[in-house]
Amino acid sequence: MTRTIKLRTVLPYSQDRVWQALTESKQLGNWFMENNIEPTVGHYFTFKMNPQKGWDGITHCEVIAVEPQKHIAYTYRGEATGEKALACAGIHSDRADKLTKGIFTKLDTVLNFTLEPTCGGTILSLEHSGYKGLKLVIISLIMQMGWKKQLRKKLPKVLEQMNGTTTANTA
Repeated sequence: MTRTIKLRTVLPYSQDRVWQALTESKQLGNWFMENNIEPTVGHYFTFKMNPQKGWDGITHCEVIAVEPQKHIAYTYRGEATGEKALACAGIHSDRADKLTKGIFTKLDTVLNFTLEPTCGGTILSLEHSGYKGLKLVIISLIMQMGWKKQLRKKLPKVLEQMNGTTTANTA
């Protein structure tokens, strides 16, 4: 049993601005997690957030592909717990906590972001692959909810607030 999260969203911003939000540590941290990313193949970095029950708060990554302004991919490894997935998705409910209690496994996945120009903006595609086995498939369902929230709410807010770049409509 395997699963891949696949999401696409159209953002009314230039590829350059979206690329900055994906590859500049400060901007990525503003909408996702604190990090020390550099868009260079072979660069090891971490994402950090507050530790959760059963998870130290660190996700280990290595950049495995870069095509500036178009594509970045990196490994995405760490502990996978129900509590972590819920925290990352911003889901806080007793029912969800009970359903995911006790789910614990290793996360060894690959995260791909691809940017394509479109009239008036950029198409951002996310593919998060490598969820193998029942526990990780369950985790992926929760993480997909989190990715939707990040790409459709948090990322657009950061893109809107970024200084020194232009929207696709004025570029």
